[in-house]
Amino acid sequence: MRIGLFTETYRPAINGIVFVVESTKRHLESLGHEVYIFCPARSIRPSKHAIEFDEDEHIIRFPSVQGAFYEDYDLSFFFPPRAVRMIRSLELDVIHFFTPAQIGMLGVYAAFKNDIPLVAQHSTDLYQYVEHYPATLPGVLALGALLPFTIKIEGKDLRELLKLYRPRRERVTWSREIVEKAITLIYSKCDAVIALSRKSRAQLEGWQHEDRHTYELTMLPNGVDALPKPKKAELEAFRKQWGITLKDEVMTFVGRLGAEKNLAMLIPTLEHVLKKRPRAKLMFVGDFEYRETLEELARNCSAPDRVIFTGSMKREKLGVAYGASRVFVFPSVMDTQGWVVHEAAHAGLPMVLIDRELSEVLEDGKNGYFADNGPRDFADKVVAIMSSRKYKAMAAYGKKLASKYTEKRYIKKLEAVYKKAIKNHAAHPRVKAQEVETIAEVE
Repeated sequence: MRIGLFTETYRPAINGIVFVVESTKRHLESLGHEVYIFCPARSIRPSKHAIEFDEDEHIIRFPSVQGAFYEDYDLSFFFPPRAVRMIRSLELDVIHFFTPAQIGMLGVYAAFKNDIPLVAQHSTDLYQYVEHYPATLPGVLALGALLPFTIKIEGKDLRELLKLYRPRRERVTWSREIVEKAITLIYSKCDAVIALSRKSRAQLEGWQHEDRHTYELTMLPNGVDALPKPKKAELEAFRKQWGITLKDEVMTFVGRLGAEKNLAMLIPTLEHVLKKRPRAKLMFVGDFEYRETLEELARNCSAPDRVIFTGSMKREKLGVAYGASRVFVFPSVMDTQGWVVHEAAHAGLPMVLIDRELSEVLEDGKNGYFADNGPRDFADKVVAIMSSRKYKAMAAYGKKLASKYTEKRYIKKLEAVYKKAIKNHAAHPRVKAQEVETIAEVE
């Protein structure tokens, strides 16, 4: 197959979607498929990263400007008709997009104009995202505004969509209404939709309507392989760099330091843990705009010297961070899966999570615990792991669970999703975008 992956984020950015896209391309190619990635250039000169990362014609970058709506988002520049013609020339068998934003919507538009099977992956919970990033409202508005020009929308749906653009006083509610309606309309036009967790599957099922706006939904967690085990010298150097002794018990979060991830709760959690485990430390591995807030909270807590901020680390180097840790903590209730949760399980770290439907690699009481969304109960669960006589058994059980969700297994299942989408598309050809009803025709 000739496959197009459309993503709003790619190297040199460091995040879960980047890792997923890279892994997907690499493993699909190992099976003999030809894979193209469509992504922002993160500069107005696409050739810059092509040279830096030794990229070939299979990485197609569009000029972009960083930080349009928030720090980690790029505003890309392209002329849709020209881009669609270029995509048509590649003769893609399937288009797979990871977020319904600018480049994702280009993928949707190209699929309709060129009659290509279309697969959506629900990678980001935009419905919850808008609460913490008010600057995303223009992007949310643009998402809905682009729909009539991207996919075929019936008159009734278009009228309902237009109603959503009447300004509301409650910004978050307004944004969420647009997100729900727009995503449901987009996904209902796809040949397959991938949910990464039980949580996402339940959300997307709840948005569907039996009379219309239905779509085939597959729950398929991203595959994650174990990171290379760090060498003894590397681990010693990392501990020395961050002042971690062999007696310290480090509870670690790995990922983007974003406000939506509920990370502020970990500071008082540490304070509670220290009452029973005085050698405890809290380590944040990652970076983002919320880091300054977390650092301020750490400076004002009762144990500022027990909090570590390492900044961003390359994924291939993360093994030392996991190796220096005792417990993995992930308080987010807004993630769609949590790639790092799988990494931590592979590394043999027992963990504490809040979201019970986020991941398949935690069984309560077996390799960690689910906690209430509050520092006291979260701390109790962390202490239970640190003091457990079954710590090694918990670590081994986590590795066993993680081994069920490797990248190789994921790709074989994804390949089956593609083949089924192509078959479904052939049986039910899509009406092309040029037949879209205009507002004037509706009225």
